[in-house]
Amino acid sequence: MRAVLTFPPVLALATLSASCPRPRETLFVETPVVTAQATIGEHVRAFGARVAVSAEPRAKVAAGVAPAADVGDVERDDDDAASASAWGVPSLPHDLPSLPDPTSGTPEIMDLPAPDASEGEGTAVHGPVAWMNDLAAEASDRIFTSHGPVVVSIAKETWVLDKPQWKSRRIGYLRAGAVIGRSDEAAGFRGCKSGWYAVEPRGYVCTGTTASLDPNHPVALLSKTRPKLDGLPYPYVLSRIPGPPMYARIPTDTEQKKVETDLGYHLRQAKALEHDKDFVAPPEPDAIPEGLAGSMGLPGLGDEPPRSPADVLLGRAKPRAGFALLSQFDSGGRRFGLTTQLFVVPIDRTRFITGSTFHGIELGGEITLPVAFVMKHHATRFDGDDLGHHKPAGELGFREAVPLTGRTSSDGAFYEAKDGTWVKAEDVRRIDPMHRAPAWAVPGRKWVDVSILKQALVAYEGKTPVYVTLVSTGADGLGDPKKTHSTIQGVFLIHTKHVTVTMDNDEKNDEFDLRDVPFVQYFTQGYALHAAYWHDDFGTPRSHGCVNMAPIDAAWVFGFTTPDVPKGWHAAMSLKKGTLVHTHP
Repeated sequence: MRAVLTFPPVLALATLSASCPRPRETLFVETPVVTAQATIGEHVRAFGARVAVSAEPRAKVAAGVAPAADVGDVERDDDDAASASAWGVPSLPHDLPSLPDPTSGTPEIMDLPAPDASEGEGTAVHGPVAWMNDLAAEASDRIFTSHGPVVVSIAKETWVLDKPQWKSRRIGYLRAGAVIGRSDEAAGFRGCKSGWYAVEPRGYVCTGTTASLDPNHPVALLSKTRPKLDGLPYPYVLSRIPGPPMYARIPTDTEQKKVETDLGYHLRQAKALEHDKDFVAPPEPDAIPEGLAGSMGLPGLGDEPPRSPADVLLGRAKPRAGFALLSQFDSGGRRFGLTTQLFVVPIDRTRFITGSTFHGIELGGEITLPVAFVMKHHATRFDGDDLGHHKPAGELGFREAVPLTGRTSSDGAFYEAKDGTWVKAEDVRRIDPMHRAPAWAVPGRKWVDVSILKQALVAYEGKTPVYVTLVSTGADGLGDPKKTHSTIQGVFLIHTKHVTVTMDNDEKNDEFDLRDVPFVQYFTQGYALHAAYWHDDFGTPRSHGCVNMAPIDAAWVFGFTTPDVPKGWHAAMSLKKGTLVHTHP
């Protein structure tokens, strides 16, 4: 069964289907597929519907669906462009050239719009660190100073709009705890009683329910831990069975016994688990957050249901649930964790996740494709020659990346490595250069290539590969993505990027609730590139249809692709400037 949510077109975050777990937002309209035969103009026109939205700050989508507005000329006034959709689907030209089939003959280079300078043409350094450095370098172009007035997010999603009005286009959002420079004075009060403020580096935020001008707001202080951008953004835990209770404050001993009726037995079992060979000990505890002192209840996020000071239990987690922690601390002899949604879970009912340490390699200079990844444990490197005379010369690590020269032994059983040694062909997975450049591989244009059969991802700038790694695509391989857990094939544009977002599934026998999935990049419907903190099987089909990456790889790709997520923001969206993704056998 295919359950459809209702997301805005510009977000088009996910569907609940046999593809990828959906994010926990509340609105959906399906995005079109940009096939190799479709034009980008058709990509826009295929939306075919717009969602009517109330002007109230926290309005939900109305039940009715109105016809799509015309998305003809690019040169339009701002009001007309904003009205292309109540959710602000940006206008794109309808006469862009077709994306040719990359497998049919030698394609001509199509006349795509020139890459933006912001796409990093000619830069030699890539990844999250360079991305943040680029943002710092652009600071001189901003209208704000780092020591000026700020706006702070106090919600799961504090929307940034391109104009100070609710019907304008949404271009991203902030997450609770984010502190962003703002204008001195409000830009207006239309539909926003506390005022719209310009924020850096662009856009406007409505203060009040989801944002505050007070940097010492309780939600902002409790959420001050910022996500890291070079691996797992936070410490993560996965629930054990049964799932942990989600407390609205640090519970007293009496409250714990009332809520957790098996507490005594459970604590004995949890103690025994510490001797298990797979047990991961929690890190050293943090201090109890100031806002949790005594019996004080936690404030709710601004866009979630209000909490009562008397609340103790907010709910119970699903057995297959994951949480990101802002902090973890000891209280009354028990370890607790404060989640990003400001509730408390007992750590002994979860298990800590260390996250995969696997990652691919950057390419450049003498290191380029082909590259082999070792897919056998205890594989061996050999000294020898291309005539097949080889002797062992050391062990190779599992999934170790080995740059190759391209030479193969005369019997085809060995590949020559760049360091002069040889590896057995049967022990590795070889990722070769593309045989024929697709039409979109123009100088300076970034794109991402995903091979389902190779379980590999290669990032390109034009025709030059700049990064290669292993991934996990849909568990059902090349099956029908509408009926199986397979990755959709085609040519798409990344349109929405989240530093983290919740994905869950309510399908019977496949329920899960994974909070703060890292570095999510949606390219069509519910399909995305994203990190997976719950497994370490990269190089093997595993997912519901998304392209799973190791956290370090996902962070690198997140910094490489567009739309850019400005420093301090949690998400950004654009139908016009997203990086192209090509998924194929």
